[in-house]
Amino acid sequence: LSDSLARRQQPPKLSFAPQIAACTAGKSAVNGDRCTWFAGVEGAYYLLLCDGMGTGTPAAREAKQAVQILKELLCAGYPAEHALRSLNSLYALSGSAGAASISLVQLGLDTGKGALYQWGGSPGYLLSGTQVIKIGTAAPPPGLSVTEGRETVERLSLRRGETLVLLSDGVAGEDAMVRAQHMDRLSPGEMAAAILEAGSDGLSDDATAAVVRLKAVTLST
Repeated sequence: LSDSLARRQQPPKLSFAPQIAACTAGKSAVNGDRCTWFAGVEGAYYLLLCDGMGTGTPAAREAKQAVQILKELLCAGYPAEHALRSLNSLYALSGSAGAASISLVQLGLDTGKGALYQWGGSPGYLLSGTQVIKIGTAAPPPGLSVTEGRETVERLSLRRGETLVLLSDGVAGEDAMVRAQHMDRLSPGEMAAAILEAGSDGLSDDATAAVVRLKAVTLST
């Protein structure tokens, strides 16, 4: 424990800065998707997308609660796995299985490497040039059991200018990402808007597209 505390007194040298944007559209006046991004401890940075079950006010309430719980745990230094399993236990014990699906990106701003954690969320997509790679698979939502089921984890790197896209269930990912092959020159905001437009025709659910890249930090001498 003392060794760990000693390391925390020396924050890591940050080599990257996050560039993040999200676009969202609700089926009704109240959107059940919640997307946020924030700094954690020791150079960690997070992008979190929570999709509340259903649409409207109940879905928005569940997504907002999930975001609040996870953000507080992560900012307090909880490992991502522990934070997600704490939310899973809360859902299971309160009979709220499937109240929200979770897509969580953790990035190290010192290394440019990270991971995509998912629990019931839609697959993510990694763009490198014109290549589009699906990351993650559909899985049962959190809250089905305290002891069974785990979040899925996919390791990734954005250190060479790659772009990561997160989508909620309301976006037709395959259709939208076909167009994304030609969006590598767009800013994150422009790309998020274009993907949302391409993948949410005939909106049947709340739809959100979030885009993240890392920009190398240039240190002046």
